[in-house]
Amino acid sequence: MRKLISLAIGLIFITTLLGCSGDDSSSGSAPNESKTPDSSSSVTTIPNNEQEYPKIASWLAKKDEIIASEKPFDLIMTGFVMLDEAEKIKSQNPNAILLAGLSTNWIWENPDWMEFLTTVASYGSDKTYEINDEMYLRNPDGSRCPFGWASESWGQEEIWAMDPRNPEWVELITSFYKTTLEQPQHDGIIVDMVVEKQWWCPDAISDEEWLEATRDIYAKIDKLNKDDKLVIFNSGKNLADIDEYDQYFDGYVMENFMGDQLKSTFEEGLAEADSDFMVIYAVDTDDTGIKDLNRMRLGLTLSLLNDNTYFTYDFGPRDHGQAWWFPEYDADLGDPLGTYYEKDNAYWREFENGTVVSSPNTTVTVTFDTVHTDVTTGEQSQTFEVSQGDGRIFIKSDA
Repeated sequence: MRKLISLAIGLIFITTLLGCSGDDSSSGSAPNESKTPDSSSSVTTIPNNEQEYPKIASWLAKKDEIIASEKPFDLIMTGFVMLDEAEKIKSQNPNAILLAGLSTNWIWENPDWMEFLTTVASYGSDKTYEINDEMYLRNPDGSRCPFGWASESWGQEEIWAMDPRNPEWVELITSFYKTTLEQPQHDGIIVDMVVEKQWWCPDAISDEEWLEATRDIYAKIDKLNKDDKLVIFNSGKNLADIDEYDQYFDGYVMENFMGDQLKSTFEEGLAEADSDFMVIYAVDTDDTGIKDLNRMRLGLTLSLLNDNTYFTYDFGPRDHGQAWWFPEYDADLGDPLGTYYEKDNAYWREFENGTVVSSPNTTVTVTFDTVHTDVTTGEQSQTFEVSQGDGRIFIKSDA
């Protein structure tokens, strides 16, 4: 449930918001711009089997890196997408899904971040929204409720809980999402840091009050979503952490998937896909920057076992959204030929152009009747070995 805060925000005057160029720097975790384009709406449905495989996402994306990479990301989740940015991303992948948003219950105490929030919330409104002291959730002694994010070593300010019962806060955050939903380039919204309980300050609000008030916020946002655009929540570990709100979202991010911080497992991720929700496996380096490519491939191949799943790999909760691209992302698998199956204590799925093998628990020998190419190594053979905790994509040599 932690969130990246390494922000580089390009601020411009509000009078230039409409139709502006959107030339800004952006980074992962929080919304990165205080700029807003004109409004209208589009409709997005949950992706289906017509989507190419693999399906690569970016959680709290660094849009400038994605654009510079010229790579065809399928699902972009970020703070806001400007019209010109959308054009550039769509030029790399016309089917890219663009989602934008923040959190509904938390504020990062960064001046640029807060200005972005209030600017978007105020856009097109008769009033100018500002954050005031009454909006913060407070303990019985009057102190604010912190998330525990402040860090000198990471250069990150604190994140504070907002009082979901406060009508001024509810009006502000729902106005933010109204503006975000109305943008034609946004195919939907994201909501970060979703929780069912106030774990950090249990004396500030009861679980029942938190749940009821937060659910009311989501109900208001749902009514604003007149075109039924896609809604993705950050669940943290898994659906069980946010299922009290399940009527208000279409899918969810499993943050730090298979990581040391939230400690979700491959088996839990596989089980999560057995639903009507879209699931995004967000694997990362546990904030180390050390790329564990075996774990990356294990998560990627897991995402290929089902059709309602996406995959992303980045630095970690302290710094999401890098536009990393791996050779496996370019695999041309074609359409799936059926559902996944278990064999030799591993998970397999056949595609038009090859086979995916995901092996969390054992080292497995893979044998084909014809020559295949291991996308990772470039090796061509009829027999391969997939190590425990790894996954591989094999493409038919005649494909």
